[in-house]
Amino acid sequence: MNKLALKLPGGEDIDNPVPQIPDLGALVSGLLNISIFIAAFLSFYYLIWGAWAYIFASGEKENLAKAREKIKWALIGLLVTVMAYTIATYAGQIFPAKGGLPF
Repeated sequence: MNKLALKLPGGEDIDNPVPQIPDLGALVSGLLNISIFIAAFLSFYYLIWGAWAYIFASGEKENLAKAREKIKWALIGLLVTVMAYTIATYAGQIFPAKGGLPF
């Protein structure tokens, strides 16, 4: 099999100039980071929306109850997001990137 090599002006060889494809662990880690960021942002947005609805409920019991429910579920969403991040970080420390999990 032929190997591709490049010669740099300084005289050093580059044996494999083809970029390496990231492994599955790096891909999952990147997607997990993005999804946790999006989940935290949406939970925080929903919390602000619930607080806004609570402020402008103008004392109506039905609107206050709806706003409280939004705030409650936003806080639960933030709690779940923080727990997922903590568990993922802990699992990443237990199983290092090289030689830990089989993928």
